[in-house]
Amino acid sequence: MKKILLAIVMSAMLFALTSSPKIFIGTEHATVAVVDATENLPLTIEFTHSVQKTPVIEELTFCAGEFVLCRTKYKSQGVGLPFDASDGNFRREGEWFIMDDMNRHFKNLELRTGKGTRLTLTLDGRKFALYKKFPVGTKIFVKTF
Repeated sequence: MKKILLAIVMSAMLFALTSSPKIFIGTEHATVAVVDATENLPLTIEFTHSVQKTPVIEELTFCAGEFVLCRTKYKSQGVGLPFDASDGNFRREGEWFIMDDMNRHFKNLELRTGKGTRLTLTLDGRKFALYKKFPVGTKIFVKTF
């Protein structure tokens, strides 16, 4: 009886995992989260810029099987931050520099934890402080399957 129950549970889990696309957050060795890859699902990446030491917020949306970078917000201009008219629509709002309408597409994302960068992801309303879970230099994958 236990074997039958186990087989039913395993089949149900396999069906749930394969019935709709999923978004995986994790490393090669650890899973942080697996969520349904619903259309227009927001993903936010927050970190402290390694050079300017100021906060950066990147807002993405999951659309048509890929991640689309919609907006980047930051508090100081510098290396690696968007500023050119070809990057999108630039504006300033209080302390924040904001680049809207960036429309950059990514099939998957690869991020790394860094010293003092406080890498945090928010997906499906859940916040994941990856810098607290993994050592500096850990490669984090955000991918669909």
